[in-house]
Amino acid sequence: MTDDELGGRLPLLKDADLTDAQRVVRDAVLRTRGQRARALGYRAATDDGRLIGPFNALLRDEQIGTAKLAWVTAIGQAGLGADVVESVILTVAWIWDSSYMRYAHTAAARSVGISPVDVTSLLAGEVPTTIGDEARLAVRLTQALLIDHRVGEGLYTDIRRAFGERRLVALVELIGQYTNTAATLACFDVPAPA
Repeated sequence: MTDDELGGRLPLLKDADLTDAQRVVRDAVLRTRGQRARALGYRAATDDGRLIGPFNALLRDEQIGTAKLAWVTAIGQAGLGADVVESVILTVAWIWDSSYMRYAHTAAARSVGISPVDVTSLLAGEVPTTIGDEARLAVRLTQALLIDHRVGEGLYTDIRRAFGERRLVALVELIGQYTNTAATLACFDVPAPA
C-alpha cells in the first residue's frame, strides 16, 4: 500500500492544498497526536507531513477539527491511567473492527505496559484478568455501552466507586471519543499503514 492510499475515501491533503486555517489544524495535530504517535511507535502522518488515520478528516472542517482536539486534550487531562485508556481503545477497535485503531493502539498499549497476550485478548473481545482493576472495569463499561447500550446497577456501582464521578464522566467521554474516531475511520474506509 502506498502513502497515497492511506486516506481511504478522502485523498490525503498536501501542504499546497491547505488553507491557512487547515494548516493551523494540521500543525496542532502534528504537535500533539503526531508527536504522541511517534513516541508510541505508530504513524499519524506520512513522511511528507500529510495526515493519515482519523486526522486527515479533521482537515475538512477546521472548526470541528479544532473543537475535537480540545475535547481530546480535556479527556487526556482527566487522570485516567494509560492502561485504562488503551484498554478502552482496543475494546472499541474490536467492536468496530477498526484496522487503523488496532494498528495504532496495539503499539500504544504495548508501550504503556499492556502485554502482547492481553492486547490479543482485548482485540478478541475478552476482559483479561491480568490487566489492572480499573482497566478491567473500563473494558466492561465499554462493552456495556457499545454492545448492550445500557449499564447495569452492579457495574455502575463498581465503576463509580473505582473512578468517582469526575473520572467516570471522563471515561464515558473517552469511549465516545473513540467511537467517533471509529465511525470516521469506517465511513471514509481508512486503512492501517502496511
